[in-house]
Amino acid sequence: MKKMNLLFLTILGVLTISGCATNTPETKSTSSNESSTSQAIAQTTATIVITVDGKEVENKEVSFNEGDVLYDVMAANFEIEDQDGFINSIDGQSQDESAGKYWMYDLNGEMALEGAKDLVLKSGDTVLFKLEVMK
Repeated sequence: MKKMNLLFLTILGVLTISGCATNTPETKSTSSNESSTSQAIAQTTATIVITVDGKEVENKEVSFNEGDVLYDVMAANFEIEDQDGFINSIDGQSQDESAGKYWMYDLNGEMALEGAKDLVLKSGDTVLFKLEVMK
């Protein structure tokens, strides 16, 4: 009888130890998955500078997710209005068609070739919005 109890306890001990060993890799795997997920949705930053008649009125570092377009980033960080997809007011500074003043923007020091709804921002980009007379 003692041998039977000893055998039973030995088997129970082995099953307990092997059960614990099976959970350890799953825990590590879950941690790796959580780390990968965090990296996949990590935010990045860009700088938005706003000038009116050549004077800087705002210089802001903004966070966004990879693949976000400039228009959505602007809407999340500034009070904007648009007409037909073109930004015509930023933080209360509006275009003045009669004076020929319009919002334009440069990307990394060069005039942008696409609209804010089409431009996908990249990490480290600098966007300069300018409200000035169009020449």
